[in-house]
Amino acid sequence: MSKWDPIGLRFALQGLSKLLHQKNFRIEVGAGFLAISMGLYLQINLQEWLWISLAITLVLVGEAINTAIELALDRIGRDFHPTTKQAKDVAAGAVVLCCLHAVITGLVVFGPKLWALLFA
Repeated sequence: MSKWDPIGLRFALQGLSKLLHQKNFRIEVGAGFLAISMGLYLQINLQEWLWISLAITLVLVGEAINTAIELALDRIGRDFHPTTKQAKDVAAGAVVLCCLHAVITGLVVFGPKLWALLFA
């Protein structure tokens, strides 16, 4: 069994730092904080917290993978190539799917509570 490697953690933290400098990631972190604030305000239950935390995590991980793919492809070459464009488009599309899941999750969890709050 190998022992814990603090250098690996340092590299991971550098990666998170790089992500925090990406505009889309910061927007998605802000949306996550908004969802957490809504959950606190609406006093959602544990099961609902699990769904919300999964949705937030899915979006952030999707964006991280998208960023990694874009950085790797940019390193290979900046010259336009249709396959490079397709790979970047597919990665970005995956993030859109993650965001769609998050929106649907938010509607399912928060929708009935907001409806009751506004129209009760």
